[in-house]
Amino acid sequence: MTGGKDNNANVVSRDINSDSKESNYEVSVNPQLSTILSLNDEVNNMDIKDMDEAYKFLDAETEALELDPAYEKKLVRKIDFHIMTIICGLMAVQMMDKTTNSYAVLMGMRKDLKMTSEEYSWVGSSFYLGYLVFEYPANLLLQKMPLSKTLGLAIVLWGVVLMCHAACKTAATFLLCRTILGIFEGFMNPSYIIMTSQWYRKEEQFMRTCLWYGFQGLGTLVGASIAYGLQVHRAGYHAFASWKCFYIITGAITVFLGVVSALHVPDVPVKAWFLNKKDKMYAIERSKSNQQGFGNRKFKKYQLVEAFTDPITYCIFIYAMSYAIPNGGLNNFGSILLNKDFGFSSQQSSLMNMPGGGIDIIFPPAVALINHFWLKDFKIISMVIINLLCVVGTCLLAFTDHRGSKLTGYYTLYISTTNMAGVASIVSSNVAGHTKKITASTVFLVGYCVGNMIGPQTFRESQAPGYAGAKTAMLVSYCAGAVALFVIYWIYFKRNKDRAAERKQAEEVIPADRIAFADLTDLQNPEFVYDL
Repeated sequence: MTGGKDNNANVVSRDINSDSKESNYEVSVNPQLSTILSLNDEVNNMDIKDMDEAYKFLDAETEALELDPAYEKKLVRKIDFHIMTIICGLMAVQMMDKTTNSYAVLMGMRKDLKMTSEEYSWVGSSFYLGYLVFEYPANLLLQKMPLSKTLGLAIVLWGVVLMCHAACKTAATFLLCRTILGIFEGFMNPSYIIMTSQWYRKEEQFMRTCLWYGFQGLGTLVGASIAYGLQVHRAGYHAFASWKCFYIITGAITVFLGVVSALHVPDVPVKAWFLNKKDKMYAIERSKSNQQGFGNRKFKKYQLVEAFTDPITYCIFIYAMSYAIPNGGLNNFGSILLNKDFGFSSQQSSLMNMPGGGIDIIFPPAVALINHFWLKDFKIISMVIINLLCVVGTCLLAFTDHRGSKLTGYYTLYISTTNMAGVASIVSSNVAGHTKKITASTVFLVGYCVGNMIGPQTFRESQAPGYAGAKTAMLVSYCAGAVALFVIYWIYFKRNKDRAAERKQAEEVIPADRIAFADLTDLQNPEFVYDL
């Protein structure tokens, strides 16, 4: 690298996505070498507006920094304490809030609102309708506005709307509240994905994503405990229904955590109040290895186009939808299955969801640990195996009569949380270019929304209490998800192999350091290596 910050004043007429292979350079070595030389030249002359946010904080001291592994380890622990604890807490209340309906219906919510079975199916679907419609605007706002403040405001408003559920008198007003609630959820998962990619190295992201996704199990445990307590200790109260208290309690918890998040979490690592100057320099240097930086607020059309021409985007969509069809159904009908199909009482059904919450907390981090220490580069293959285990679990749930085997199948489905975390980490670590990442994240969550809208509709009242159609839909979904994950693995494996061969041919060329902060996409950057 020959140019520092002051060399950015000249704006080149070509964008970074211009045909670098058709550059004016005449290099008689090989096409890959020519491409890298041309790319370096374009990066060194880019306008600073095209660069990643991290580049604005580079200086001579930062560029000469050599990381001390012991100090870096302490820094990661500090980041985990200040950032990961907040994300885990937010994920827990997010799951607790989404499953309130499954418990509220056991407390008489449907009866009080005179809600038909078809209207109750739309309680789950309407939430994801709002999520779907506002997903892309939410992602654009997260790119243009300060990340932490935008997320914090969305969480506070989420909690307020959740408390408003208690004021509903009819099914129509309740459905409206669910739709508005879905709008604010559109800010949450994309924010967690961006934050994970900002703060952690690629090799650290799968573990952290599994951790915060797994903490939705804590939300299940807390929600089930609150629901059980209200059912037992407010059984004789009729002036103010227990299900209304449930929404108010969970909403108040959410508002509190939203305020904490907005005040505590910085928008980018270099603005973190809990990091000293050396820590911030380390954060910048660590981000270089990701070849992604902290993000860029400029919308880049070519990255949008690349996202929609990359087959990975469609595989991610298919997997998200295949996961969400069972998820959407069980979030709203899980307690009903336990009550009507398995034969547990209403109070027992609330408690029987708790083991699933424990599985969510333990299993995803356990799989991430196994992959980190013993099965490196087999993360996606392990996800395929997990989806096949969910196929087995669905067969137990759908095709056996013994309550024990059906319950085993029901709990087995909770391990699919690991794969949702894994695909979120794929978006975080394997999709580069901030606009492309935002787009891929949106497509991922659109698939999640579509599946969650379909899921509750597969539970037909005419098929109660066994709901054979819904269980069949789950089986097909898990099979499709396994295929999508394997295709993702094959594409990434082939790309890594091809790029390794190309880099070997051009080994005498070392790209400029600035390439890490040029906001290049994973397909543009010849130094990018996909995490398998």
